[in-house]
Amino acid sequence: MLFRKILSISTLPLFLLGGCAFMPSTGPHASLILDKNTNSIPVEEVNEDIASQLWNEAIARQEEELSNVLDDLKKPNITAITIAPGDTLDLSLWVASGQSDIVLGNVPQARNMGRYTVSHLGTVDLPYVGQVYVKNLTLHNAEKVIAERYSRTQIFPQAEAAIHIEENKAQNVVVMGAVNAPTVINWSEGGIDISEAIARAGGFKVFDPSKQGSDLGVNNVVIIRHGKSFNVPMKTALSQDIPLQSGDRLVLQHTPIVRALCLGAGWKSPTMVPFDETPSLADVLAGAGDMSPNAAQGRSIFVFKHALRMIYRINFDKTEGMKAAQTFPINDKDLVYIPPARSVTLQQAVNIIMSVGYPAAMGAAIK
Repeated sequence: MLFRKILSISTLPLFLLGGCAFMPSTGPHASLILDKNTNSIPVEEVNEDIASQLWNEAIARQEEELSNVLDDLKKPNITAITIAPGDTLDLSLWVASGQSDIVLGNVPQARNMGRYTVSHLGTVDLPYVGQVYVKNLTLHNAEKVIAERYSRTQIFPQAEAAIHIEENKAQNVVVMGAVNAPTVINWSEGGIDISEAIARAGGFKVFDPSKQGSDLGVNNVVIIRHGKSFNVPMKTALSQDIPLQSGDRLVLQHTPIVRALCLGAGWKSPTMVPFDETPSLADVLAGAGDMSPNAAQGRSIFVFKHALRMIYRINFDKTEGMKAAQTFPINDKDLVYIPPARSVTLQQAVNIIMSVGYPAAMGAAIK
């Protein structure tokens, strides 16, 4: 009777396991992925030629995307400096020799009239002449307007005005992010390119692993222009002459180009591995590091490419699979999946039987 109780209690977990409803899982076995009855996503076997072709296609797409970005950024756009509310103007007046000798003497010279901020109404309040409307005027036109106003006075007849914008609010270029000295650069009609703007901001920050909290190495420049963002790799930004436009905003940052998702029994824990450049499958396997060879089915690695809705199988039973891994490209958010070995599921079943059946059997034996 006692033996029957122990037998019935100890075999109960086996019946429960038959439904597999609660069986812990590290993902589908390779056989289920390859079975067309259980998987509707196409699976393609990868050899060295296919891997090389996919690599070349991935690099070509990147180059095309970058080329389109550079074409947009390099479109010619000659921007004249215009005055806007909030600008700070430095004004000087010139008067010909023999005029206003009391003020300037007999030698032509410039008289600095001071700095003035353009009001929200677009005017500047100047001495002797009062309010002058200068909003949206170029420097040349503003100088003509101001000179005419002063020429009407008896103090500065036939005056010539010279304006320098000390602070240009509407047309400046802002450089921020991982730079040593975030700065605002006044726009000049001579223009400025990305590398010069970065230099004026003290250069980009360099990753120092000895300092806690140090920024990661800068690998990307975001250019915000007219509400649209453009991403340019740092190497490209420094090696090419990419002109900026008035009002541009530059943000230097570290942004992974590719984030590979690593799942399955082959990994000790799910992880995401970032890369600054397109990695190969071999790069991901080496970069992820935290692998679990005892739990993995080592024959195959599957790569799920969501953008293509395709699964690629790299067979590590053959040397060709190892060669293919060297050039098989991993794109952003690709899933690198190492399926569990059959022995893992068996071990899970044994563990559940022992954890559930053994205490119950001992309790029955005591009774």
